[in-house]
Amino acid sequence: MDRFDQLVGWIYDCAANPELWPKVLTEMRDISKSAYVMVAIADTSNIAFGQPFSFVERSSAWDGEWLNKLQSYVHQIPSGETIYANGVDVAWTQMSQLREEEFQKTQFYREWVEPQNLRDTIVLTYLQRKDVTGVVSAPSHMGRDLYTRDDEIFFEQLNPHIRRAMMINDLVDKGKLALALYRKVLDSLSVAVFVVSLGQRLVTCNAAAEDMLSKANYVKLSNGALKAQKSGDAAVAFEQAIERATKGDFLIGISGIGVPMLGMDGDRAAAYVLPIGGKDLRGDLGDGYAAVFVARRSEQQPIAIEILRTVFDLTPAEARISALVAKGDGPAAISESLGVSLSTVRTHLAHIFQKTGAGDQLALSSAVNALLPPLA
Repeated sequence: MDRFDQLVGWIYDCAANPELWPKVLTEMRDISKSAYVMVAIADTSNIAFGQPFSFVERSSAWDGEWLNKLQSYVHQIPSGETIYANGVDVAWTQMSQLREEEFQKTQFYREWVEPQNLRDTIVLTYLQRKDVTGVVSAPSHMGRDLYTRDDEIFFEQLNPHIRRAMMINDLVDKGKLALALYRKVLDSLSVAVFVVSLGQRLVTCNAAAEDMLSKANYVKLSNGALKAQKSGDAAVAFEQAIERATKGDFLIGISGIGVPMLGMDGDRAAAYVLPIGGKDLRGDLGDGYAAVFVARRSEQQPIAIEILRTVFDLTPAEARISALVAKGDGPAAISESLGVSLSTVRTHLAHIFQKTGAGDQLALSSAVNALLPPLA
């Protein structure tokens, strides 16, 4: 493997670990015999107005104060507006724009170039979007010859690899930031929240969720996937809701809204599954993710009978029975709790199913739990 091929490999190493950029840019500097090499993402929205513009840079070793000063001098670079006219992956050199003696008379040369003992510079655009530009810049020492076409070809061949690596950096950094923000927010919630990806794989969870997992109650991890602790229809509904949510908003429908969960001790909880991939603000983490809220009845606000009556046009008795079904009680338990016959409960349930559109107690529980907030 020659030095150039090794350098390309190192550039892609930077995609996984951005901390390697200084090492890679130093190697580029040494091969090209430059003073330093810098890769920058620039906000160019104000450059046409002669205002300083901001950039985030990665560079080989150089004086950081001078690099920061460059932001105020960019609009003074002689023929600087032609840098972006070349398009992506085409090298631009300062000395190809004007004779060196003319360049040395400019304010940019006197105030920024000469104090650092620099001479020529080579610049390439690797990314060009509205108000955002990515550039690779390599100034040369005063004692070095002017850049040649061979030098331009060296940078032009590396430029596409730099673009790919920087774009991967952006995705990786964004994902890490999104995860950090999600975790910070989720830890402030008392209800258990899990962030899962395709295949129900657990990505992160908050403290309440970790506590729930440690107690092996309601949910469990099976080969890294989030599963219901107890099998049954509710477990199937829970897992199907997650699968649909990770595939996008349009597939989930009403599934995942108040899925009843059964704990190991017989207690009940409600699970809420929310897609967090897509084109809106929830899409920061990327596609294929869902948030799963598991709220125990003790963590929820009591269901208001009036709400059930208003939403489903239920009688007071039907509303009370619906609330008990959502709590997890069966007909026999409801009969004993309300002091009415089992046949009366079943008659009320038939009316409730007709009014709510629920086909069974599981569907009714989901419909009622949909009206309950998933947070305390």
